[in-house]
Amino acid sequence: MAIVAGSGRAPSAVEAPVPLPTNLAALPQLLAYAQALDLAGHLQRRKRGLTALVLALLWLVLAWRGSGRPQHVVLIDDPLLLALLGLKRLPTDRTLRRSLRHFSAHGVRRAVEVAYLAELPKRVGQVWAAIDAHQIPYWGRGKLDHFQKGWSGSHNRRLRGYRLYLVIDTDTGQVITYVLARGRKRDHHLLALLARRARQLLGLRLAGIVADCGFTSRAAVAALLAAKIPFILGFARSAPIRQQLAALTPQQRRWVRTGKAIRLGACAWDTRLRLFALGARSPADRRGPWVYVTSLRSVGPQRLAQLYRQRWRAEQAIEELLNGNDLDHLVSYDLPANRVAIGLRLLARNLAIGLQIATAHARPPTIREPRAVRAAFVDGLATFHLVHRTIHLRPLHPPAPRAHQCWRLPWSRRTVRLSA
Repeated sequence: MAIVAGSGRAPSAVEAPVPLPTNLAALPQLLAYAQALDLAGHLQRRKRGLTALVLALLWLVLAWRGSGRPQHVVLIDDPLLLALLGLKRLPTDRTLRRSLRHFSAHGVRRAVEVAYLAELPKRVGQVWAAIDAHQIPYWGRGKLDHFQKGWSGSHNRRLRGYRLYLVIDTDTGQVITYVLARGRKRDHHLLALLARRARQLLGLRLAGIVADCGFTSRAAVAALLAAKIPFILGFARSAPIRQQLAALTPQQRRWVRTGKAIRLGACAWDTRLRLFALGARSPADRRGPWVYVTSLRSVGPQRLAQLYRQRWRAEQAIEELLNGNDLDHLVSYDLPANRVAIGLRLLARNLAIGLQIATAHARPPTIREPRAVRAAFVDGLATFHLVHRTIHLRPLHPPAPRAHQCWRLPWSRRTVRLSA
């Protein structure tokens, strides 16, 4: 039998993997930071198919991209995201929506608190907490019996929906804790509960709380006094208070008219409380003066006014959540599912701000709002290729030389390395 020379085929060299493009070049650092915290124990639940941790990451990425709607999952369909999560394809919006029932609402709230406390040791000083409420409206026409009406300050009328209570760090804007309740819930019923939870989380680092007059009642004030939590609360201008304001001297009127604060003496509710009045900052604003009650008897009125004005940070946080994280979107008719979905959006906010604090090793001079976070820590052009479980990422604009050029993602068992 003749053997033909050269009939065998020489083995070819191993072909290099083809790099794939992505527009999520900055996302690995944010995902690595989220997975480095002790959150898995609060988010993990036994289930078939996709793990709860991978589904939680998908909800977080949606929130960082400015959406809370599961149908927008197609907008984050990126090959790098699939590689980071260890998936061959993204789940459908129906799968993502149904995944909410596998999470614990208490576990998600605890994850939000842990994400806030993670970077607290890197900051100095005490923390003032602002408590505020936001009515999440329901605009649908079906299943109206699932929703109750409550006052919406942004719409200036009563709306059906849920009532979201936020305890906000007035320095960083992070969410300390939160409660999502029925729309008819009264604000002053939850003030003491939220304040005690903030005290439990922060301990002696809690300097006090500030809230508007909707949270003020005799029972709420008595509970705060019993818990020994300092506070500055808005106080309704009842008939006796209006008479006291009408009896101000001309000098006091001029002082209030220029936006200053004056003492009004003791409060009739309790001899340990003090009242003070504060005028509007603008002379054209004729709505004031406003009256406040406080347990800080030895603090001057100007300092009290300065402390109370920190409450704007809660309103700013709500605006950023509305415009940057799609806070007002409801994913279900059921309260437990909405508690989980909204909690994951609040968790995304805490993680985004926490990464900025961790990078600066202190409270940074400027804290980026959600759209700036997306530009700095989510979006970006790059190419990558996957070798076993290691993702080699080559950004279009290489970052400045730094110590950490490698990130580990334990939830999906991946490692990301920056390539020159």
